[in-house]
Amino acid sequence: MGRIAAVDFGTVRIGLALTDSSGIIAMPFKTIETKKTLELTAENILLHLSPYMHEMEKIIIGFPLLMNGTEGEMAQKTKDLKIQLEKKISLPIILVDERLTTAQAEKDLKEKKISRKKRKKIIDPIAACLLLGNYLEKENL
Repeated sequence: MGRIAAVDFGTVRIGLALTDSSGIIAMPFKTIETKKTLELTAENILLHLSPYMHEMEKIIIGFPLLMNGTEGEMAQKTKDLKIQLEKKISLPIILVDERLTTAQAEKDLKEKKISRKKRKKIIDPIAACLLLGNYLEKENL
């Protein structure tokens, strides 16, 4: 088993998380900027993941369903980002329900008394890490 990357896609920032090389432990990786187009955004994601691509098994992307389970505007943008990534790499790219991961990350950081300024800088990779951890748990059931 190789690494799995998780992408928490947002309109301004993107959180990235990675597993260890054995694909068992999820770790926050970094925050990157969303670019002007989805094509440039996909390229930016792959640029930051490039040191690990030779070990990568798959990429998961948080799929932002609405609380009632339907797809909104951001869900469509996420599908379009997936298409752009698939044009550039041959790895499997999987959409994974991400409802409440950012809210959970925010709650966890508040409980740890992390300042709002610092939370803003680290929230996205933490949310991606929660997404990845949830995915790993479901896959190993």
